Amino acid sequence: MFGKKEYQPGLGQDKEGTRSLLEADEGQVYQIVEIKGGPGLSRRLMALGFHRGDLITLDVEAIMNGPVLVKNLTNDTRIALGRGIARKILVKPASKNE
Repeated sequence: MFGKKEYQPGLGQDKEGTRSLLEADEGQVYQIVEIKGGPGLSRRLMALGFHRGDLITLDVEAIMNGPVLVKNLTNDTRIALGRGIARKILVKPASKNE
């Protein structure tokens, strides 16, 4: 219930390693693959500086189902996202040359 969650393979991860941001490991670098929200969410995240292809990392995951702190490494911004929004952002682990 409290503390770091353990990721269980097969729950939301496909063969390319794509998963939701909520399932991402803290501190690992990911690339945004897709935003599964509507046009309003896509516009809002783009206005905050989060675009498809950006490199991001999960900085802090709050306990008790609170928001998650996400750092965009591409443009050096940090925002707190609610879990519902984080669930709609699909990411994959970044390759070494990115």
